[in-house]
Amino acid sequence: MTKKDYICMSALMLIFTILVFFKLGNAYAPESAYTTTSESRDIIIDFGEYIDVTDMHIFLGNLEARTFSLSVFNEVSGQWEVINGEDNAETVFAWNKLPINYNTRYLGMVALHDAAVLNEMVFTGPSGEVIVPVNTQDYPALFDEQDMFPDAVTYMSGSMFDEVYHGRTAYEFIHGLTTYETTHPHLGKIIISLGICLFGMNPFGWRFMSALFGILIIGVMYIFAKKLFKNTYVATATAGLLTFDCMHLTLSRIATIDIFAAFFILLMFYFMYDYMTKETLLPLALCGISMACGIATKWTGVYAGLGLAVLFFWYTFTHFKGKQTFRLFGYCCIFFVAIPLLVYTLSFIPVVGYTPYNGLIDKTIQGTMAMYDYHANLEAEHYYSSPFYEWPFIWMPLLYANDMVNATHVSAVSCMGNPAIWWVGIPCVFFLLYQWIFKKDKQAGFLCIAYAAQYIPWMSIGRITFIYHYFPAILFVILMMGYTMNYLNTNFKYGKKATALYLGIALIVFFIFYPVVSGYPISQEWGLKLRLLKDWIIVL
Repeated sequence: MTKKDYICMSALMLIFTILVFFKLGNAYAPESAYTTTSESRDIIIDFGEYIDVTDMHIFLGNLEARTFSLSVFNEVSGQWEVINGEDNAETVFAWNKLPINYNTRYLGMVALHDAAVLNEMVFTGPSGEVIVPVNTQDYPALFDEQDMFPDAVTYMSGSMFDEVYHGRTAYEFIHGLTTYETTHPHLGKIIISLGICLFGMNPFGWRFMSALFGILIIGVMYIFAKKLFKNTYVATATAGLLTFDCMHLTLSRIATIDIFAAFFILLMFYFMYDYMTKETLLPLALCGISMACGIATKWTGVYAGLGLAVLFFWYTFTHFKGKQTFRLFGYCCIFFVAIPLLVYTLSFIPVVGYTPYNGLIDKTIQGTMAMYDYHANLEAEHYYSSPFYEWPFIWMPLLYANDMVNATHVSAVSCMGNPAIWWVGIPCVFFLLYQWIFKKDKQAGFLCIAYAAQYIPWMSIGRITFIYHYFPAILFVILMMGYTMNYLNTNFKYGKKATALYLGIALIVFFIFYPVVSGYPISQEWGLKLRLLKDWIIVL
């Protein structure tokens, strides 16, 4: 790494910092809560006069899918009349709209669950105007943050997609509440909780750490590419492709664990390659620590660990002999067995179960068995699911959020790759396979094994899968593209100009798709024109 390298790497990270933090989410959200109980279920609202009430908006706390019975008071009969016996507020830490459409003075609301956590309640009229009841003093926690109700409810003002699991669980870790999301290890949610501790339980707070890791992974990619190719231009181009990949941006702007898992996976392969070039124990130890963090974030880190094992044994058996090999295996038992087990176990510390555990070890074992049972027996369907063979072609993007901002504009967040990167990456994968098999290029072999470790295991998975499961693999596709660019620049006269032209095209494509992967308001008509494949639903 030279001074020029640090300048180029910093420039890319700065650009992505601007992109990732631009409208990341509101740095505020209703936090003071009113909690109903089995003894106190009723809320009675007095509007002071008869008025047309169109909708009730509830910012739900950490308990999902709360059901309410809504009634109005008939002053003639002196009776409460039910207008909706079961109305649901589904989404935690987000605004839920419940239709009223009634001219009334008194509105009654009965929580049908033993407990419901309501962070704020807003009533609106036919023109969207906010109606403030006259008895707000009876429920101060429900009406003390009215100014936080947005003009348009989008990803900016509440949770989206799996944030309702991971962001919520991070909040529960902080407050010692019963843990909701138990289908993945917990380090990623612990990391999310750090942002919440710093900035509060609001969209900016629960997404902050994802954004930070999205920035840092660009630095890892740059350093990795420079170590591989020994060329500043190629390292900049390779890290630039990651900087302007659409899925990288999306996963860095949502409070889920995938960006953390990808970061640790890329880091562990970097340290393995570093070990293979230096033959010292420090990179091997750092590789083991990175693997530990990856597995403690998501079990896909185990797939990466299998790839590391292949690379380690391949390299060790061709470079070491006798006692030296046995000593190395002893260290590996510490780096790749003891440390991962320790970190994985420690990640269960903040977990609170519905029933007591017999210590941390019991908590870890029971939690791991429950995770395995969930994934092994999951039978679910989802419109946006896609099998592994569709991922490289971006056959089915995943729509995280879609909200109308006004009559013509929509805020959409789609999880998809940059077509100019993902589609061009496909022939690059085959090129490196050729270089490895027929030209015996060990660097190409390293990248092929790393890629295969992230992709091949998914071919045997029977449960429902989504395109974001391919993201760790795409990191190595991008490194393969770096290898290809390096090859073209070295062996062809116009290689550098060709790669520069291609990088320009990839950049343009990124900004064309930027609105539909970032949530930036876009006309619905223009969003529909971006459907390059017939099954794409990136805007509704």
